[in-house]
Amino acid sequence: LHLMHWNSTLYSSIDEAVGKKHGIAIIALFVQIGKEHVGLKAVTEILQDIQYKGKSKTIPCFNPNSLLPDPLLRDYWVYEGSLTIPPCSEGVTWILFRYPLTVSQVQIEEFRRLRTHVKGAELLEGYDGILGDNFRPTQPLSDRVIRAAFQ
Repeated sequence: LHLMHWNSTLYSSIDEAVGKKHGIAIIALFVQIGKEHVGLKAVTEILQDIQYKGKSKTIPCFNPNSLLPDPLLRDYWVYEGSLTIPPCSEGVTWILFRYPLTVSQVQIEEFRRLRTHVKGAELLEGYDGILGDNFRPTQPLSDRVIRAAFQ
């Protein structure tokens, strides 16, 4: 799960911040299947309304902080990397939490229903339009330094 942030102090839009020093920070959490995540429920309950590209919906009173681990379990790694989707720009500060977010199988299935296309759009042959397994392969470490906020 990625929570993407752009530096609005230095840049006027996310598009301007992409690829720039101190432009983008991403908080990343591993996800494991288990019990329902109450904080994520506000999101998963509306996903059917925004299943297709171009749809949006306001979630009242949603606090993204509810997705972070318990304060006593907030060990993390930090490193400078790149976006995981095109244009794969460098200059992204990654904060990767050590302990996973637990969500239910039903919640995962709600995300698996999301589509990459506008409703009714004609799809390329052999392409189902499902937004899933859309990850970038692991990249070489090169000269990147990974720092840990724990021993």
